Amino acid sequence: MGDTNSGILAHYSRLVKDGWSNLITGLNSSRTAKKKHTQHVFDGLLSDKELDSLYAEDGLAARIVKLLPDDMYREGWEYEFPEIDKLKSEEYADEYASIFEEIEATSKLKTATYWNRLKGGSAILISVIDGREMSEPLEPRKIKQFEKLKVLDRTEIDFANIEWQNDPTQPRFGLPVLYPVKFEFGEGKEATQFVHFTRIIEMHGDILPRRSENALPVSQRFWGVSVLQRAEARLQTLGSSLGSIDQLLNEMSIGKFKFKDLAMLLSSPEGKEMLMRRVEVMDLTRSTFRSQYFDTEEDFTRDSISFQGIPEILYIIFMLLSADTGYPITRLFGVSPGGMNATGESDMRNYYDSVRSVQAAEAYPMILRIVRIISEWKKIPEPYIKFLPLETMNEKQQAELEKITADKDQVEATTYKAYIDMGVLEPYEVRHLKFGDTLDDIPIPEEEELPPVETLPPVPPIPPAPDGSTPPEDNNGDQPEGENNAEPATEKEEADPEERIAELEEKEELTEEEQAELEELKKKQEDKK
Repeated sequence: MGDTNSGILAHYSRLVKDGWSNLITGLNSSRTAKKKHTQHVFDGLLSDKELDSLYAEDGLAARIVKLLPDDMYREGWEYEFPEIDKLKSEEYADEYASIFEEIEATSKLKTATYWNRLKGGSAILISVIDGREMSEPLEPRKIKQFEKLKVLDRTEIDFANIEWQNDPTQPRFGLPVLYPVKFEFGEGKEATQFVHFTRIIEMHGDILPRRSENALPVSQRFWGVSVLQRAEARLQTLGSSLGSIDQLLNEMSIGKFKFKDLAMLLSSPEGKEMLMRRVEVMDLTRSTFRSQYFDTEEDFTRDSISFQGIPEILYIIFMLLSADTGYPITRLFGVSPGGMNATGESDMRNYYDSVRSVQAAEAYPMILRIVRIISEWKKIPEPYIKFLPLETMNEKQQAELEKITADKDQVEATTYKAYIDMGVLEPYEVRHLKFGDTLDDIPIPEEEELPPVETLPPVPPIPPAPDGSTPPEDNNGDQPEGENNAEPATEKEEADPEERIAELEEKEELTEEEQAELEELKKKQEDKK
């Protein structure tokens, strides 16, 4: 026995003397040696049944699962085509948005993220009609119809029968090639269908070491674990604490009656009945007259339970849960942060930064996978996916931002104008620096067509004056009032020269001008013949 004790003491002395020690402060002495024997013990993974129960019955557990996916997909995303004109970009973006809406992509992606976080793994089956079996590679260019996206949790894929790529020369070496997916139809009926990896989008939970001394299932090492695994102990602590508080509320105030010879009274039926009647009378008088009547040897007291310090303890549990889940305490529980002048804004900024990181790491590859299938199917360019901001501004913040932008544009315009006045830049150079090629997409309005010009009817001829002179015209080229608007004699002659010739030949005497006119008309007639 003595040898055994000496061996233990020797081992203990080696434990306490390892590392830094201080005899005065007691550092690494026998008083602090207890912590050296504290170690973490693997408690095992939560079963699927426990995870389902937590999600269905514990509201906080369900919030831990759903809060991050809800924030990831809350504002959505937009499609950008930097190298294509604006009008064509809008047309392509509308086509992508229409297909995503038709297959309910946002809802399916969010649900897949729910099950991934709850079960530690999920998948999305891309269901299309491309004329090929589901066990064959997907051919985007042969797609006739994009049917839907089917969400699968980890348990709907038979991990034991997955076909892996065992050829080290192939790109997917060590990864699944065919997934055995279990489909349920009818009541209690199930069928398994092998699905090619090109038709599956995988999602993995919190990763675990591929090699571990703990007896972790191989499937869990492949898929990952639930987000509730690390928070389960804190959830249990919070649940038991709230249950204890609920029990204390029922016993918050306890009244105590003091009777003489209580044990003797309880020993007989008559004594019990008398005691009960006495207690009822005391309760009745207290509630009716707000006073009580006691015998000289009777007494009544009330013991109250103090709840001082319980809110602080609960807040500490909230903080630990917040640390386990990665959510700010203001976002997870909706409570104000502690500390002087604390608003929680910095916590929310950090949280939104982490959400954007998850968007880039998990949501973006899944969206891009679907986008590339649509791009090959519809033969349209592949867009750049840009997630919209998570934080929304109120009217005041929006107005302040618009004012800052307007002031900035005003300063910039003044600077450009100064450059133009100094001859440093030309207006077209400023236009290119400020707007680039974006103004080229603005359509130029077509010139408006003028209505056709209305033509006036021909003016009837005016007979010549008796003296052979032409009536004078007014300033506008019209004939004087009271006279018929007729064409000049020259126009008449050109219109009907034979009549003019006959008219001149009937005259007995002709003036020199008329004689010259007659000769000219006859010459023209001969030329025509």
